[in-house]
Amino acid sequence: MYSIKAIASLTGLGPETLRAWERRYRIIVPQRDENAHRFYSQLDLEKLLLLADLTRQGHAISKLSGLSVEELQKLSLPATVVTDHTLAFTEQIVQALQDYRIDRCEQLLKRALLASEPLVYLRDILSPTLTSVGELWHEGKINVAQEHMFSACVKRILLGMVNNIRSISANRPGILFATPSGDRHEFGILMCCLLAAEQHYNCYYLGPSVPAADMLDAARKLKVDIIVLSLIKTPPEPETEAALNAVVTAAKAEKFNIWLGGHGVEYWQGQYPDLARYCEMIANIDGFYSKAVRWRVGVRE
Repeated sequence: MYSIKAIASLTGLGPETLRAWERRYRIIVPQRDENAHRFYSQLDLEKLLLLADLTRQGHAISKLSGLSVEELQKLSLPATVVTDHTLAFTEQIVQALQDYRIDRCEQLLKRALLASEPLVYLRDILSPTLTSVGELWHEGKINVAQEHMFSACVKRILLGMVNNIRSISANRPGILFATPSGDRHEFGILMCCLLAAEQHYNCYYLGPSVPAADMLDAARKLKVDIIVLSLIKTPPEPETEAALNAVVTAAKAEKFNIWLGGHGVEYWQGQYPDLARYCEMIANIDGFYSKAVRWRVGVRE
């Protein structure tokens, strides 16, 4: 969590500006400690960084106030980010999928990974490609078998990279990756697992839809410091919501750090502010990478 002083330093926004934005536009609703002092989550920081950047570019805060973090990210990115290279790459992937050439898909994915830094690969190549393949499936341009083959290929490559990098040491922080019961979207935690392995964490990947009791048992036995969870659907299924609440409630008593990311984060944070204050909200893969680097070297706010 961040104090208003820390937020002002990191974003370049003065405390007066922050208070005015909160009062006039309800852009951020910070949590309060027992002394009524404001404190902000990682997700709040990510949103304020985007707002600070966009207002410096000339955008009116009144026009930005109703936008989500994802919408602000799209607005802040140059229009050319997902163009020539990514589009050409996606076209090759789709052609290979339509021909059931999963070997070709794997070759393309591995070649792109070897040519890029992991963060750049995950953010600028793999993530938009996954989105495009999902959209094509919804449009009926690829079928379920092809989409599942591609998903299995991506999972195999990412876990292979994690296992190549991964080594366990008693001197390293432990980090566990899972999604709560009922949420089967695992690519977010898979990508974060690769980045954490690169930062020399002890990484434990449990996968999707893990019951709360089993997740907590693993966290205790493996002696992890951090549990990373992904929440995609908005609103989440009742089963998922209940599982997440159970994990966070237990984790706060047992001093596990909870990092929570995904499209459903803002909704859940609004529904359960008392539980959300015990979590670090991760807005995107850049936010996870930054948080992991800072935590690894002992910068914990």
